[in-house]
Amino acid sequence: MGLAVDKFAEIVGTKSGGKIKVTGYPNATLGNEIQSMASAQGGILEMSVVSTAGAAGNVKELAIFDLPFIFRNEKEADAVVDGEVGQSLLKKFPEKKLIGLCYLDYGFRQVTNSKHPIRKLEDFSDLKLRTLQNRVYIDIFKALGATPLPLPYPETYTALETKAIDGQESAYLVTKSSSYQDIQTYLTETRHVYLPAVVLVSKKFWDRLGVAERDIMDSACKEASAYHRTISRKMEADVVQELVKAGMKFNKIEPAEQERMVRATALVIEKYKPELGADLVKETLATIEKVRKAP
Repeated sequence: MGLAVDKFAEIVGTKSGGKIKVTGYPNATLGNEIQSMASAQGGILEMSVVSTAGAAGNVKELAIFDLPFIFRNEKEADAVVDGEVGQSLLKKFPEKKLIGLCYLDYGFRQVTNSKHPIRKLEDFSDLKLRTLQNRVYIDIFKALGATPLPLPYPETYTALETKAIDGQESAYLVTKSSSYQDIQTYLTETRHVYLPAVVLVSKKFWDRLGVAERDIMDSACKEASAYHRTISRKMEADVVQELVKAGMKFNKIEPAEQERMVRATALVIEKYKPELGADLVKETLATIEKVRKAP
């Protein structure tokens, strides 16, 4: 996320002629994402970048992105994020004292652990895995047979190092930037969830801005989002190779086993469909299906 924030700051500075200065504080310096989002709501922070999994605490429909295995690839995810579904969800933030500017790209989530490779569904059964502090993620890994342990991000490294947990799930870039390769042996490409982040602005701060300043921030966010999406995806392949060079043993899930995992977690989608809204789930899946059928 640091690359996106830096690019956003650069664009805003240029477009405002230096009148608006954006300073990023990485690695939960100003609190975890739930705390920073609350600080933005209260006007203590001007902005916060929060995963959709975290932001779903305020806009519950964002949990549509937490549903397991609904996206096969980035093209499908982009169609939902950039389309009517994603944009309509941003419009729900003002009533929560926030402005949703744009989305950033965390990417697909994978699993690391220190016990053994994950090649089949049964390989989850003896693993204690750190998950996000999110009900859907907990239910996903219960359905897969693992023991999910929701922990704040800053506590994860120590929990892995001391063997309090066996593994964790995150995007490749997060695995690398968190140095999990130093304490984890096995890296499995599960792609169980695609996770975006939302760039949020305090409504108290936003309401003090002029129209021109709002336009600058809005356009800068979209430009930074496009930049980050491109560069982070280019970096992913290199990062996997770097993780392997660092000693991690990498494997992908065979299609037949992936399908077993899809079936095992199907009830999670059904469980949350009433809460998310059947129409939202239907529109999301229809958007994905349209991409799959496109020539």
